[in-house]
Parts: sequence; structure tokens; C-alpha cells
Amino acid sequence: MFFIVLLAMPLYCVIDAATRSSRAFESADSNKTLWIVLPLVFGFIAAIVYLVAVRPKVIMAGKQL
Repeated sequence: MFFIVLLAMPLYCVIDAATRSSRAFESADSNKTLWIVLPLVFGFIAAIVYLVAVRPKVIMAGKQL
């Protein structure tokens, strides 16, 4: 079960980042391409960082656009 989470979470983050607008990432002072690639390369750790630190900022920035 834990192995599935280790694979699924980075994939969720990649899909989430890919479907959000580039303008929202720019408004949140982040880089969309970076957050599509990092979870693929670094896996679970990058996914946690994205979900905790980056995604909330991107969501808020997207609402303001």
C-alpha cells in the first residue's frame, strides 16, 4: 500500500501542476515547468513540498486572476 502512495502522489502533483495556469504559477512566484519535472525526478519528497508549500499559493493566485 505504501508503495502505491509513493508512486501516486508524485503523479497527482504532476497532473495538478500541468492543469493549473502558467499565470497562476507566475503570480505565486513559482515555475510551472519546474513543478512538473521535480516530482518526476525526486518523487515523494518533491510531491510533499509541492502540496504543502507551492500548491496553496498557486490556488490563491489563480483565484485572484
